[in-house]
Amino acid sequence: MRHHLTHLRAMDLLMAFLSVVSVTLVCARWWGHGDLSPQTRQLFYDLDSLICYFFLAHFAYGWVRAPDRMAFFKANWFYLPGSLPMVEQLRWARLIQLWRVYQLIRSGPDLLGMFRRERNETTLSGILFLFFLLLGVGSGVIYWLESGRPGSLINTPYDAFWWTLVTLSTVGYGDLVPKTEEGRFAASLLILFGVGLFGALSGFMASLFVHPGRTNDETTKWRRQQSEQQDQLLREVKALREEVKALQQR
Repeated sequence: MRHHLTHLRAMDLLMAFLSVVSVTLVCARWWGHGDLSPQTRQLFYDLDSLICYFFLAHFAYGWVRAPDRMAFFKANWFYLPGSLPMVEQLRWARLIQLWRVYQLIRSGPDLLGMFRRERNETTLSGILFLFFLLLGVGSGVIYWLESGRPGSLINTPYDAFWWTLVTLSTVGYGDLVPKTEEGRFAASLLILFGVGLFGALSGFMASLFVHPGRTNDETTKWRRQQSEQQDQLLREVKALREEVKALQQR
């Protein structure tokens, strides 16, 4: 979120992805009421509420970091209605986020240049995107493979979600484990992805502590200043040489 829609950023793509997930969950709750169990509907509501809190945290972070907080609020206040977790009817306001990203993509942005220019934000957005994607896909797959099987411990959507979250975080409480061969194979893949995902997150956090307080924009600005100073120094040295040469010719 910024004062003006200047260019596309990696976090915009993540927000658009979460907006699609949120609208999908609302549609499933409203129009799949007869086909979904009460536990599944409650899980979808809780997941959508978590997305709301994520949007609120993102808005609060942008507001705190904005140089002009009043201007930031005036330019982005219409994102707040769709981020309120207690009003499900306002979830359709998430379509504003999708429309915003669509407008930015239509302008033909240089995505590769954006990823190179904003490495920290791109890395964080990519890690969060993979985490949400694996959490959703893993929960659905393990529920499909394990529910209703003899001796299975994962019989509800909540069980599948809890098991996937614990497995991805590499905590592994062991209270829920897959019993089928297919479920164990899916679990082994999820464990490998989880180890790599949290390894990437640890490396990203370590890089922030190694270079605290310096963002990509600040780094670019610092490099530009250093380059300008070097160019100025070279011009002064060249002018000094010409003056010395002119004195020698006299």
